[in-house]
Amino acid sequence: MSDTEQSGAEGAAPEDVPGGDPSPGAADEPAPSAAERTEPASAAATDRVDAPATAPADEAPPKNGDSKVSPQEKERTAPRRETDEGGSFSRYQEARQQISLRFNRSAVAQGGGNSFYAEQLSIGGDDRVEVQALSVPSLQVAQQLDCHLDVDQQAQMAARLAAQHVLLLAGKPGSGRQSTALTLLAGCRPDDRIRILHSEAPGILQEISRRADELLTPDGFVIDLDDREVKLSTLETLAHLARKQGAFVVVLGVLGRVDPEQLGPHAFEHRRPVLGEVLAVHLRRLLAGHPGACTDPDCSAEHTAAFTARMLESPQVQRTLDGAVSVRSVVEFAEVLAQSVHTEDTSLTEVIGQWRDRLRRLAKQLLRVPTETPQGSVLDPHRQAFRIAYAFFHGLPLADVFEAGQLLSASVLPRYETRELAPANHVFERELDQLIPPEMLASADAASDGRADDNPRCARLVDEELMHAVIEVVWHDYDSLRHPLLEWLTALVAGPLERIRVRAAQIAGILLCHDFDSVYRDLIRNWAGGKNTAYRQSAALALEMAAHDPRLMQRVRGQIRSWLGSPRWQFQDSAARAYGTLVGAQDVPDTLWALRELGTRPELAFSSSVAFSMAWLYLSAAPGPASDALDHWITSDNDHLTQHAIRTLLILSRYSAGPDRRDRPVLADTAMTDPDRADALVRLWRHALMGQHSSTRAWDQLRRWLLAGDADKELAAFLEALVPRICARPLSLRAGFYLGMWAGRHPDSRTVRQLRHQLAKGTLATPSAS
Repeated sequence: MSDTEQSGAEGAAPEDVPGGDPSPGAADEPAPSAAERTEPASAAATDRVDAPATAPADEAPPKNGDSKVSPQEKERTAPRRETDEGGSFSRYQEARQQISLRFNRSAVAQGGGNSFYAEQLSIGGDDRVEVQALSVPSLQVAQQLDCHLDVDQQAQMAARLAAQHVLLLAGKPGSGRQSTALTLLAGCRPDDRIRILHSEAPGILQEISRRADELLTPDGFVIDLDDREVKLSTLETLAHLARKQGAFVVVLGVLGRVDPEQLGPHAFEHRRPVLGEVLAVHLRRLLAGHPGACTDPDCSAEHTAAFTARMLESPQVQRTLDGAVSVRSVVEFAEVLAQSVHTEDTSLTEVIGQWRDRLRRLAKQLLRVPTETPQGSVLDPHRQAFRIAYAFFHGLPLADVFEAGQLLSASVLPRYETRELAPANHVFERELDQLIPPEMLASADAASDGRADDNPRCARLVDEELMHAVIEVVWHDYDSLRHPLLEWLTALVAGPLERIRVRAAQIAGILLCHDFDSVYRDLIRNWAGGKNTAYRQSAALALEMAAHDPRLMQRVRGQIRSWLGSPRWQFQDSAARAYGTLVGAQDVPDTLWALRELGTRPELAFSSSVAFSMAWLYLSAAPGPASDALDHWITSDNDHLTQHAIRTLLILSRYSAGPDRRDRPVLADTAMTDPDRADALVRLWRHALMGQHSSTRAWDQLRRWLLAGDADKELAAFLEALVPRICARPLSLRAGFYLGMWAGRHPDSRTVRQLRHQLAKGTLATPSAS
């Protein structure tokens, strides 16, 4: 049995649990890294929860000879301050959403990254989503039309777009959706009148509908939603506005999140064309003008036609197509074959092998140490470090790349290198174009994905899969780079920026897919047992990323269960955080049982990890079961469960019901149509408003709900019936105080004024809920 697998009994402390050895000098105690020894002030500042006013201070060390208090007991009873209810949760989930990854490398199963939608409740503020409108060059549209293959129902798609002005193509990324979208739009608008509307933030369709006069001109538009949800009402509104403005819009969605059957006449399921036909079309296009430009005297149109026929009939080529993950990869394969038009057929295996391993070879080339540099034989180690950082932080602002690259080259690598002569460091000698070769960068026509006008400018690889190739090469081909890499990731997850910490944890998760035992032992175990919240959250996210590989799912779940059974609170806390990921969504009943078990333990009384995971389950995976569990917790005899339920309420009360109902709290939206949910919501609010350590924040969140009701008549009517039940005795006097104060601060709020009027009539004084 490996040292990372779960032991037999669930109730006992597993023998392989990190930190399970009760001896103070156990080998599994995480060794403090450089980043942990100098813990950043920003991490410490956010590492708190409202502790009781009477919480004891850190215990003084025992006097000489006093052995009554063991180190484990001190660790169990010492107060711990953690993240606040909501703020850190919001920042962390927003970072996960914005930099989610997809994996197609051999070590990682094909599938989506983090799929999570949650938008904070917006009340009267400037909540506009930034939308970029980018023109697609007419030459690119012409090239797409020249080699596009019609997909199933394309004629019906074209007719529906012409009639409805809005069309949704629901299909997997890589199925050729964008080519179909451009072809359909070219049938409605000239080639030079097609644009892409892009936004990194959710709610782009709602923002376009809100700003239709500004954004929807009489042109054709492509909108890629990635894995975000879309509703029929949103499409119908967008169709009405598009017809009014004379615009034609094609929306790209993802199967599973978008069900064409439920989206009326606006949606079609997009299936990719036959890959053999895609290869044939692109081979013929690439070789059409080859004989005229070729220096081989025997080259002719007949030769290229015969070569194309042989390639299409080759069993090796067919097997390669069977393993292709996308239409784009087939186009790249056609380009490689076209360059080998004069290669003997006996070399076809080598050509296919080169194509399959092209990104890995490019990664090795990028990291290879040059024999000579412009300065002579002196090596500039910053170059390789910066290229690694550029690949790892693909899609993130260049400021993050610069910071991470500098940390690796100037702080981490010097500890592992012996340098006879330090390279000269002149500011203007490290130009980005010299550090990053052209073959590593995305092409200039990156406007096709709507991200050419980044602000701030971001790192863009020629292919996202190059990031995975660099990770694989760094881990497997440079034995002396493993320890610096792990130390670098540890320093990154202790940094102040949430998106850098999330990406570093994702990289660690990809490394787990390459070498689970080693990476867990040398990295993840130390993070999970660390006393810094950022380490434990990163350990949970790393396991989530590893779970995308079906071969590792059970192993990941077993490791989380092993943390749950550990006697150390750090591992228990890491387990609670791990259940608030896609791993927890795989088995909701088991996750709810585990979170309840963890929530009853005194060790996690001051931790928000249980509440974070419950909030995540409610918002992204299982709102019904999570709501039922919270109702049981709030009435539990265990005070710790009650506190976790209150914390969960305070987190969830910040979030809206969706991009089309930004002013409506998600908890209220469900309770408006379900009396049982309304009763449970009353119980949660009453406990939160009367709680010694939660009442201040709870009253402020209730104020935000009332202000949200001013923009939503249905919500206002619901609150005018719900709040009197929440504020019944013994809360009626306190409610009167707050309503009076809010009426002075928000004199235009109709909802506050109405509830205050009810209070004056004595309506709130009836004890209608207990």
